[in-house]
Amino acid sequence: MFGFDTLLALLLGVVYGLLKGVLFPGIPATLSLVLVLPILIFLSPAEAAAAVIGLTTTAIFTGDAGSVMVRVPGTPASAAYTEEIHEVGRTRSPAFALGLSTTAATVGGLISILFLVLGSLGLAQVAKLFSSVENTWVVLMGVISGIFGAPSLLKGILGFAFGMLLGTVGVDPSFGTPRFTFNNPYLLGGIEFIVALIALFGVSEVLYALHAFPLHKTQGQAQPSFDLRRLLRTFFLEAPLTVWQERWLLLRSSLIGVFIGLMPGAGSDTAAWMSSNFVRLRRNHKPEQVALAGAAGSDSTIAGDWIPTLALGIPGDTMTTVVLGLFMALGITPGPALFKDQLGLVFQIYLAFFLSAVVFRPLIGFLAVILVSRITQIPRHLLLSAVMSLCIVGAYAINRNPDDLFLLPTLGLFGFLLRKSGFTLGPIVLGLVLGPLLEQNVTMSLIKAGGNLMAFFNRPMAAALALIDVVLVITLLHLRRREARAKPVSDLAGRYEE
Repeated sequence: MFGFDTLLALLLGVVYGLLKGVLFPGIPATLSLVLVLPILIFLSPAEAAAAVIGLTTTAIFTGDAGSVMVRVPGTPASAAYTEEIHEVGRTRSPAFALGLSTTAATVGGLISILFLVLGSLGLAQVAKLFSSVENTWVVLMGVISGIFGAPSLLKGILGFAFGMLLGTVGVDPSFGTPRFTFNNPYLLGGIEFIVALIALFGVSEVLYALHAFPLHKTQGQAQPSFDLRRLLRTFFLEAPLTVWQERWLLLRSSLIGVFIGLMPGAGSDTAAWMSSNFVRLRRNHKPEQVALAGAAGSDSTIAGDWIPTLALGIPGDTMTTVVLGLFMALGITPGPALFKDQLGLVFQIYLAFFLSAVVFRPLIGFLAVILVSRITQIPRHLLLSAVMSLCIVGAYAINRNPDDLFLLPTLGLFGFLLRKSGFTLGPIVLGLVLGPLLEQNVTMSLIKAGGNLMAFFNRPMAAALALIDVVLVITLLHLRRREARAKPVSDLAGRYEE
């Protein structure tokens, strides 16, 4: 029975996720969950599950608040469309950008809940067909779409290669040999992804803002006034109308998220990159479309990740890995027996997802808008100082390693120089996210096959996915060539009109 205690646990998890997403951008949702595990372990299974669901569903989508305010993604998933949603917030309003994200996340969450309820056991059977070989082709699909989604194909390839290079620093997980460490003990553990994320987006944004708009030129500027009625109209009317106009894009992105969630080892960040990159492939795409697709893809993955976790006991991502460990500590063993022996708990999990998506998410999203609107009224020099302070605190809080504070300005300065050189940070972060995953799946497949490359084509599902990747490359090359031919014509027409 979904009682008052369970509802209270869900509400507290939602509030905790809100505070984490808005006030501490850059701190991953997984770390937020780990910090409260000592408390959750003393709750009942239903209460613990409700608190986790409230935390995860809220922390993922409120991670966009940092992107809107100061171009600092609150989660790795938000990094996939940080530049676009930040531009929407700057050109339209923060309320519109967060309303767009909240509406897309709500609809995407509802679609994934539908799949979770109707097909937890049936859809999870699809995941059994995927081995490291199939995962290789799916990850490669995300890499291809990310590279071609960059404005320049060459810069997209170079950016991904650099990101993958950063991701391979440390000890080789397959053979245990150090790589690119230069005999530095600090680098044996690799470059912490969250630290790199904070540096590339947060520190570089502060440097870019100081370079583009020196503080002495913005002193004394009037700050926008707080208008509650305008915020309500923008958040609950204008943003949902925009989402409705892009309903087919929303549906496609949500289905991509559910599909990614079914894959063990994937997660919301992979779905966000794939969904947003498919939009970037359009010739005349808008920032609103990229942000909408990314938000829907990442949030529809949350319930999708729980499908293999509940039905097979296989975690869909890092977050559900922690959840799986929590369930085991509480005496719950996910798998087919869970649906037979504890069906009541399963339905309480379904209800917690529904309440979080339909009831709490819009309210929490609007509270995030109010917080962001208040924060943006802070004088710019104080806001940049606060952002830099949060970057330093967030980078140190990950591992409590002082060496991370030396890496922070180095990568931040490099991200600033890349941005000044016309590079987008998306492919670099994509290399950090998918590069190690691609390497791991390729290495594992070759070890199991004894080095036989035909192992990537022998299985029917692998051959089908390989064919999809080839078709995707050919299609994208054709679109690039057609766009290059059309550009001189459009430039000539523009000059003629002038």
